[in-house]
Amino acid sequence: MFKRRKPRSALGNTRELFWPSMGWVRAIKYTRLRIIRLSDSSHKIAAGLATGVSVSFSPILGTHFIQAGLISFATRTNFLASLIGTFVGNPWTFPFMWWAAISLGSFLFGIMGLPAAASLPDEITISILWEIARHEPMRIFMPWLLGGYLIALVSWPFSYFFFYNLVKGAKAARRKARLRKVRQVAKEMTGQKE
Repeated sequence: MFKRRKPRSALGNTRELFWPSMGWVRAIKYTRLRIIRLSDSSHKIAAGLATGVSVSFSPILGTHFIQAGLISFATRTNFLASLIGTFVGNPWTFPFMWWAAISLGSFLFGIMGLPAAASLPDEITISILWEIARHEPMRIFMPWLLGGYLIALVSWPFSYFFFYNLVKGAKAARRKARLRKVRQVAKEMTGQKE
């Protein structure tokens, strides 16, 4: 019933991911309204969003939805909000998130004196990175995994308090607007009867 007349191709879906056809402002407004209209408490919605944001730091691509869904199910937070929160990890933000995770993990591996520390060369190219990933995958992946999940743990409380205040304020504003509209309609109805 609500399907597109002409289904979008894989290339079209990829293009939408990088640049939505409705525009960034409208896409952000739509997502904001979608979150505000969720019927859960502000706590559960904020916790779900924070879970999605935190999971986005994980280097295991393709599993962010699954991780967020499982964590939200286990902690009884809002499932849909956790899925929406994973969109913080996107092609625009992943390079920064990955750099932070690899840097932190490499630093910690260096402190612990582990041989798998990701001592990447100063000048790195895609071919050098590919060779390291092909021949010594744990040299990059293990520090990245450690750094990613540590940043996820640290980012959760900050994300939670940020989203909690936003969702609580938005829900309160929505309630006030609805109440104002009901009063206006009631006033118009009583004015018509007189």
